[in-house]
Amino acid sequence: MVAAVPDDRDLLGVLDELVLLFIGRRDAFFAAHNVPPAQSNLLLGLHERGKPASMTELAVAQGVVPRTITSLVDGLEQRGLARRTADPKDRRAILVSLTEKGLALVDRLELGKANLATAVFARLTERERVTFGHLLRKLSIAPPGEGTKQ
Repeated sequence: MVAAVPDDRDLLGVLDELVLLFIGRRDAFFAAHNVPPAQSNLLLGLHERGKPASMTELAVAQGVVPRTITSLVDGLEQRGLARRTADPKDRRAILVSLTEKGLALVDRLELGKANLATAVFARLTERERVTFGHLLRKLSIAPPGEGTKQ
């Protein structure tokens, strides 16, 4: 028996449910570590970058205005997770880097993300994972005329 082809709204509804499920579980994990999602994303982004970043670079990478980055970095700095230092190449600029405490938290967050991914995708067979990955990559590429992917 052939399954009925779902319409676009059905597919979008399922995608919405999956995204909300993932975000809810991720945010609950971050909350258990007393780190708001925006700060967690900034910590993970700084770690992925692998080197200190200027406030402007962080704002661009996070897709927020500079004032928002200032508030996020303030929160991380108050908790001892990040530090600001003068840029040796430009004393007017400030660089943000992770502290040892910040790096330790990133390790826990990365492990939590990996465990979450395992839990979410555990029901998929190897073949389904390959297909799902292919479809996600295909959908993440903007069609011509719609700009670049965000």
